[in-house]
Amino acid sequence: MSEIVVDSCVVVKWIVPEEDSNKARALLKAAVSAGDELCVLDIAPAEVVNAIWKRQRRGLTTIDEAKGFLEDMEDLPVRLEPSAPLLAAAFEIAVKYDRSVYDALFVALARKLGVRGVTADEPLFNAIKGDFPQIVLLRHL
Repeated sequence: MSEIVVDSCVVVKWIVPEEDSNKARALLKAAVSAGDELCVLDIAPAEVVNAIWKRQRRGLTTIDEAKGFLEDMEDLPVRLEPSAPLLAAAFEIAVKYDRSVYDALFVALARKLGVRGVTADEPLFNAIKGDFPQIVLLRHL
């Protein structure tokens, strides 16, 4: 069994049909089958719900579909990791790579746990890949 840190943008793809959702779901299935532990930041549920709300607001999802996505999110086999202890490290990463603190928190968690991180955020991946080889891009899986 191993741990995998998953970015919120990948979690969204688990429950909402988007580009590379099939890759995200394959990652989820493989991790569960292997007994791997999937870790997300404690802010991930809010980020995922915000993404669902944006889709509904843009008319890409009905209210009923959005509510179904919210129910699906509650059943995800993930462990929540606290973000507060990572804020100082995330700030340093955000400043160095000109990324949001939210993105930097994901990187900081993968570094702290010393495990692979998976993101679908290509600009983030491109910015940090030289210094954080444990972060992989979902579409490269």
